[in-house]
Amino acid sequence: MAAAMTLHGSEPRPHSTRSPHRFCPACGSGLVERDVEGRSLGACPHCDFIAFRDPKVVAVAALLEDHHVWLLRRGIEPRVGQWALPGGYVDYDEHPADAAARECLEEIGCDVAIERLLGVHHAAFTDGGVVIVAYLGHITRGRPRPGPEALEVMRFPLDTLPPLAFTTHQEILAALQ
Repeated sequence: MAAAMTLHGSEPRPHSTRSPHRFCPACGSGLVERDVEGRSLGACPHCDFIAFRDPKVVAVAALLEDHHVWLLRRGIEPRVGQWALPGGYVDYDEHPADAAARECLEEIGCDVAIERLLGVHHAAFTDGGVVIVAYLGHITRGRPRPGPEALEVMRFPLDTLPPLAFTTHQEILAALQ
């Protein structure tokens, strides 16, 4: 993991898997539907590019403290106003554990130490999918406070959690109880 971390803005990430490609990024030709390994995908009739709909990778951290976990109330879509673990998209050039630590700094203003992998989860939607890499961690510096993407930050007992925004977050925390 990187020793130094820079605080990036909270700009939205591209949703490259949400809408199917219409044109080939290699040669500009219009894509046509083709059966690829049993799935109908856009494919280029000229250069053989295939528009696979790869999932985005998300990293989250369950930050434990005295049998409590830190959650944030989301200030952005999806599920604005609902409780969730701190986390977000993994950049192409970073390890998921580094992304989880970076997202904690961005969303709740704390440096964290990632201790271990909790599990890998998947969520599929009609317009795309995500792979969630969940880590256990703890705060090493700072006191949690809402960042630009959070309305509120609170600590909850593991056995008395509020309704969570994402089923995968429920699964991650249920495994810790």
